[in-house]
Amino acid sequence: MAFAFENTPIDGVILIHSHTYFDDRGLYKKVYEKNVFQEAGIRVEFTETSDLYSQKGALRGLHYQTNYSQAKLIHVVTGIIFDVALDLRRESRTFGKYFATLLKPEDHCAVYIPEGFAHGFITLSDEAIFSYQCSGKYDPASCGGILWNDPDLGIPWPLKEYGVDRVICTDKDKSWPTFKEYCSAMR
Repeated sequence: MAFAFENTPIDGVILIHSHTYFDDRGLYKKVYEKNVFQEAGIRVEFTETSDLYSQKGALRGLHYQTNYSQAKLIHVVTGIIFDVALDLRRESRTFGKYFATLLKPEDHCAVYIPEGFAHGFITLSDEAIFSYQCSGKYDPASCGGILWNDPDLGIPWPLKEYGVDRVICTDKDKSWPTFKEYCSAMR
């Protein structure tokens, strides 16, 4: 199967069905090919690749950078995650809206998140390996976040459905401002 690009309700966030080939040996899966992505309108230069190993209930996010905003290409190698992208681009018609999806390896799907978004995820399986590529550079001095469980955003984190009894996150991730507080501070 060749790459397929599926627009989501959030401007610029794209679900990408990976190029896959099955035979007697198993599966070959291509997650990224520069020329194909450029033809689909994704013209960023990915500058780093990272893998995260997480246990059930591990939450990271919702993170963003005020300077050097990074586009991301995300997929899961093993396990299941619930992935969220929150549009922080003030000029966007989808500003303040989010896209959320389950990412599982058997779906052979990746999600592309352009610059200007807060991003986060939670591991829903016993463990997960999550791989992502980023554009730009990581700049710790400009890192920020939005409270992951902000009631005004109403993100439907599927904790009960997957038996997540305890969310594991940093003190920083527990204390980010709400989206309204973020908007007030940006004025």
